[in-house]
Amino acid sequence: MRRVLIVMVISLMGMTTYAQDYHYERDTIYEEVTVSEYRYQQDEVRTLSGGGGYHSGGFGAVSFKSSEFQDKILVMGGVRAGWIINRTLAIGFEGYGVIPTAEFDNILPGRNAVLLGGYGGMFLEPIIFSNQVVHVTFPLAGGAGWLGFHDDWEEDYGRDEIIDEDVFWYVEPGVALELNVSRHFRINCGVSKRFTEDLKLLATNAHEFEKLNYFLTLKFGKF
Repeated sequence: MRRVLIVMVISLMGMTTYAQDYHYERDTIYEEVTVSEYRYQQDEVRTLSGGGGYHSGGFGAVSFKSSEFQDKILVMGGVRAGWIINRTLAIGFEGYGVIPTAEFDNILPGRNAVLLGGYGGMFLEPIIFSNQVVHVTFPLAGGAGWLGFHDDWEEDYGRDEIIDEDVFWYVEPGVALELNVSRHFRINCGVSKRFTEDLKLLATNAHEFEKLNYFLTLKFGKF
């Protein structure tokens, strides 16, 4: 009986020593892995996608702009569609058309004209603090367009034709405030400045289509 007790005591002492060694080795390995991961994260390259993964979203939108052309109010309507990368940058395409509500009587003597046309291209839109209820975006768009003077449909000139027309290139930077109405709906409003090249129309300054634009955009999608 005494021998049995001695063997049991020696066995328990050995198991205790083994358990202590195992826990020590496990904690040491864990600490080494944690330090290694921390150093890796510190050295990791920061990117738009966040380095280890990214959030992807997208939206479609309807947009309205108000500007001036030869001292007349010019209204435009359009659509936008974009891919949102990690809630920090939107990339997509847009297109706008002129709503022919303004009349011009100085293009040709005795004839009234309306302005027709549109423009579109690609846009980049950096987004600052997208998760906040109100945040800021900086849209930058560029592409090509067409403008033309057409005989006023309400007048009978015995003809129905384009008086003058031209194509042009444009770049349009802007700034906007955006409101998160819901998880899938946002309202974006702001101001932009359009710069054009090669626009030549009768009785029209070459920079006439470069006035400030005040816009309202309704975005629907996954943000």
